Amino acid sequence: MSITITQSNQKDYIGRDFLFHLKKDKIVIGNKILGMGKKFEISCNDVKEFKVLDENSKPIKETSALKKTGGAVVGGLLTGGIGAIIGAIITGNKTRKDLKINLGFKLKNKDWFVATLEVDDQNSLTGGIWKNVIEEIVKRFSVKLEAPF
Repeated sequence: MSITITQSNQKDYIGRDFLFHLKKDKIVIGNKILGMGKKFEISCNDVKEFKVLDENSKPIKETSALKKTGGAVVGGLLTGGIGAIIGAIITGNKTRKDLKINLGFKLKNKDWFVATLEVDDQNSLTGGIWKNVIEEIVKRFSVKLEAPF
């Protein structure tokens, strides 16, 4: 999971990782390792407009066949046939909530880009960390929420 640039008027930005460096007050697009790759550093003061374009989250039911089978066996042993059905239904279901957020940035030099975060389960540990990162970004740019996207 990472925040990725999905749209931009700068082709070099698209598909690259988006990093927000709070202490340096910079946005970093891409990375450079051993002199290879491209890395763009943008001062947060160069962001003219910012907007959370959408927040789309949807619940997804996950089931485990092994847990369902175990629940059916235990339910069947305890109460017979109907217990097997109920045991299979109530065992092993977990609701997962996926999350997709698009953040729009317009710079003073007229460049713009959309950074997208897709989290498989926002209730997981890593999902919670990414939600905190997004909250920090929104806090930093909250005075610039009038982007015309």
